[in-house]
Amino acid sequence: MKVQALLRDLPPARHPLWRGLGWGLVVGTLGFTLRFLMMGGGGMPGRTVGGDPLFGEGTRGTVGTLTEQLGLNRMVLAYRTIEGSEEDLRLETVTGHLDEPTGQWRMLSPKARRQDGVWTLQGPLDLEVADPGTKAIQGRGRVENAGPALRWAEGEWEGLAPLRWEALEGSTRGIWNLPAGWRREADGRFRVEQGPVRWQAPTDGTAPATLQAMEAERLWAVPGFQTGHLEGVRARLAEGSLQASVADLSPDTVTWPGPLAFERADGWRGEAKSGMAPRPAPGAKFQQVEFRKFQAHRGLPTGEERLSTDGARWTPAGLRLEGSVVWDQPMDGQRLVLRAPRVLMREGPGGDLPETLPVGHAVAEGQALLTWGRRTLSSPRILVERATRRWKLQAPVLGRGEDGTFSGGAGQGDPRSWTIEGPVQVNLFAGGNLRGAKLVWEDTLWTLTGRPAAWSRLRERLSGPRIVRKGEAVSFPEGLSGTLAAADGDLFLRAEHGQSEGQKIVLGGGVECQGQGWRLAADSVTVTVGPDRTAKLIQAQGTVTLRGRLGEGQGEALELEPATQTVKWQGRVRGKGAGPGW
Repeated sequence: MKVQALLRDLPPARHPLWRGLGWGLVVGTLGFTLRFLMMGGGGMPGRTVGGDPLFGEGTRGTVGTLTEQLGLNRMVLAYRTIEGSEEDLRLETVTGHLDEPTGQWRMLSPKARRQDGVWTLQGPLDLEVADPGTKAIQGRGRVENAGPALRWAEGEWEGLAPLRWEALEGSTRGIWNLPAGWRREADGRFRVEQGPVRWQAPTDGTAPATLQAMEAERLWAVPGFQTGHLEGVRARLAEGSLQASVADLSPDTVTWPGPLAFERADGWRGEAKSGMAPRPAPGAKFQQVEFRKFQAHRGLPTGEERLSTDGARWTPAGLRLEGSVVWDQPMDGQRLVLRAPRVLMREGPGGDLPETLPVGHAVAEGQALLTWGRRTLSSPRILVERATRRWKLQAPVLGRGEDGTFSGGAGQGDPRSWTIEGPVQVNLFAGGNLRGAKLVWEDTLWTLTGRPAAWSRLRERLSGPRIVRKGEAVSFPEGLSGTLAAADGDLFLRAEHGQSEGQKIVLGGGVECQGQGWRLAADSVTVTVGPDRTAKLIQAQGTVTLRGRLGEGQGEALELEPATQTVKWQGRVRGKGAGPGW
């Protein structure tokens, strides 16, 4: 209400007072203008006479931006305060924006200074780069140290303090640590001439990474570290490490193109012709490292274990070996060698190896061959528990020893004792073969069981519940039955136990022997065969009973020749018959 009252008390618009005040304002403005024109180069307040055309000495300002064009790129620096001259300009609380075709950079620094066209940004310094198209943040970096952090001249950066860079996207996710002296050249490449440069895989998630860290003496890499080159490389892997002279970074792989050396936590160490780690999918981790011409060895209490293959894949789950795999192990003073197209060794959980393969086990696939001394076993698939050296073989199993070869079903055991399920057939180099439902192979001892197990050689055919062969001897400890060839036809045999060795077959315990038209029973019988394995002489002892066309009687012993059909009794005899033996 008071303001309205005052306005009502003012003179009207056409009052002479207003005309006088207007002319006074015009005259005053012209007077001040004329005075400044007469002062000439005296300068405006805050500017020193004789200063540069943009910044005078002692110039100060607050809250503004400064733009510099660097070829196709443009740098915009926003500041809270500015002070200095064209040759020496100082900014505080600086936010920088740099637009490049490969990325949009953002920088935060407490202070920046330009001297003779060279910018120096102070730390702590924060860097950030985003994709030009999607604006998604690709990585962040930080210089922790206070003091000079980054020198920038004509588009090239020089790191005056160590930089910690976190790659957030792509297959290079992880932490890169660059030492003081790193450079970013005008084309965008990062370069380190004197390391160490360190890269650390991300630790988020539950799945372990195979390639966990790398350290190098020298580096160059494009923004994002998708492509680059490292020298003097040391890498940390799951359960081990490797050393290589160089490593190449590409969008698809990390490659060690030359010879490299490696060590594993389980004692394996060796070398490879080259290596490669396929880049993981964005957001994932390195899950495998692959080697060409892989050779390894490790010491054991019993000797040195050796391993070689055309290619090896190292994953958190273990080793996948493919291509002419040779696994050479010490065993009782000799070598146990496994050869296979593919061998898988599980060290821990992971999907790169079959879920059915337990930890601490290895499996050989693709017709594996196991050799020790002059003996071999082959199978489409061989599983081994490495701690106990127990082996399981998938059917069919083929074997070879000093005495012969065999074929059978599934098997298990170790080189001291193997058990092969049937049907089993053994072919002996000395002639003859064995058949049964199960084979136990212990050194030179072959034991077959079945219902029944059978032994045959030329015209010699014997069978029993269990057959044991050692050297030249074939034993039937649980009974036997079968036939032998004789001059007048087959000779049928039955006994509680027996043994065939060389030219003699010895039978014992309730022996029954039947020829053409005659039958013999005794406590023990020895049959002598000729080179053609036909019965030449039958010798019976103990309580001997003979019946049939060769006579009938009982006695203590007799000799019977099937070819001449003659019988010779020895000792006391009771009965009747023809010939000199009666």
